[in-house]
Amino acid sequence: MTYLLVTILVTFSGAFSGLTLGLFSLNLTSIERKSKLGDPRETRILPVRRDGNLLLCTLLLGNVAVNSAVAILLESIAGGVIAGFISTGLIVIFGEILPQAAFARHALDISARMAWLVRVFQIILFPVAWPLARILDMLLGTELPTIWSKKESKEII
Repeated sequence: MTYLLVTILVTFSGAFSGLTLGLFSLNLTSIERKSKLGDPRETRILPVRRDGNLLLCTLLLGNVAVNSAVAILLESIAGGVIAGFISTGLIVIFGEILPQAAFARHALDISARMAWLVRVFQIILFPVAWPLARILDMLLGTELPTIWSKKESKEII
């Protein structure tokens, strides 16, 4: 049972890590524009991507929580140092490198399919993530829109 739980948690770790890279690699201004034009993937992503600081806090809190849980569970199977090496290896390979490589190449498709899961975690982690996000808003401000110069606009057109 512990092995199954570790597998599930490492999968969540990969999802959080990949979603962080994937969703933040997508330009919010583009998502809003394409959503207005009717792109269903962009429309699914927009509600979770709109508040960048809440999204960031949710994904990072979730990732840290599951990574800590993996280490704790592996401690019950193996000794401290060995559990540390195993959890580090699992998290680096399956919780960071592979998911980020996949999301970097297919950010829009995978993020659109997983937007519902992000929303679930935004609700679950809201009591902690929301205050942190508001502090970030006060300290750093909200996400800035993308503004193109005339030259860039001509290139886009």
